[in-house]
Formats: sequence, C-alpha cells, structure tokens
Amino acid sequence: MEDKLKKIKLDKLVSEMNFLETELKYQKMLTEDAKPDFNLSVRKELEKRGKEDLLKPAKKEKKLNRAQRRAAKKASKRTSKLFKEIAKEIHPDKLANSGDSDAEKKKEKFLEANEAKDMDNSLKLYSIAVELGLSFNEIEKEDLENFESQLHGIRQNISSLKNSWVHNWTTQTDEKIKQEIIECFVDHMIKAKESKKDSE
Repeated sequence: MEDKLKKIKLDKLVSEMNFLETELKYQKMLTEDAKPDFNLSVRKELEKRGKEDLLKPAKKEKKLNRAQRRAAKKASKRTSKLFKEIAKEIHPDKLANSGDSDAEKKKEKFLEANEAKDMDNSLKLYSIAVELGLSFNEIEKEDLENFESQLHGIRQNISSLKNSWVHNWTTQTDEKIKQEIIECFVDHMIKAKESKKDSE
C-alpha cells in the first residue's frame, strides 16, 4: 500500500513539474521579449528627467573558472545514478548504428537528461525515465521530499518573474498604467542611487 501511494505521489509530482516547467518557460520568454522595449521606455523617462547619469552599461557576468564550473555541475549520487540508467538506454553512441526510428527523439531526450543532471534535477530525470519505460522500485521518502523542494524552487522562479517590473509592465494593456510603472521604476532607481550616495 505504501509503495502504491509513493508511486501515485511521484506521478503527481512529475505531472506538476511538467506543468510548472512549461509555465516557467512561458514567463521567461514573455519577460525576455519585453526587456528591450521596457529598457527603452526607462531610458526615455530618465532622459526626460535629465538623469542620464543613471544609465550605466550592463555588467559583464563573471566567468567561472574550471574548478567552479565542475563544482556547479556536481550532481548528487541519486541524480548521477538516475542519469546512468537513462544513458544506458539512450546514449547517442549507443543509438548511432542501431537503426532505431526514434533515434533523433532519444538524442533530444539524452540532452534533456544531461541538462537535468547538470542542474541536479532528479525529478526531471525520473520523468524522463518514466517516459522511457524504466521502472524504479526504491522510491524513498527523502526522494519525494527532494522532488517537492525542486518544485518549490520552480514556483519561486515563476513568482519572481511575475512580480518583476518588466512582467508587470508588459502584461498591462492600458498605456497610462504602463507609463506609471515606468515612472515608479525610475523613482525607485533614483532613490536607490541617492541612498547609495548617502551610505558612502
């Protein structure tokens, strides 16, 4: 009975993850597409107020060194084990001469699995394993808690995007309200700059 409940809970979590990942992808795309127009509106508002000095070049992202990249890609034992099981089935080297009609789809799934491993996303790997018809008998309570934690992280990312200035601006249809959002954002920029000066 307990195993059945775990299996049902796992299926529920996998379904929820698929939905949340689609939602996250949509919200990211919506926000990214709106950024250039949002930034242009901010620039115009700053110029109108004579505050062009607040326009600063975008910071370059610091590149990670080799050790940092390896540490960031370090997957947990559980995730690594899942990935190995999946790789046995759909590794591109294995598919190369197999004549498998679904080889292209499986290669895409392998890339997806590899990305999930790099992000230590064991729930995504379980989802891929289920799609491939692989079965895992030893679903632990810890696994389910870990999966719920991963879903919580996705929900937080979605919430952050939805609460961002860019998202609120781009989802508005009323041009007057859009302009008010830009003005509030510029006010916020000015206050932040002033408070930084005061603290120096």
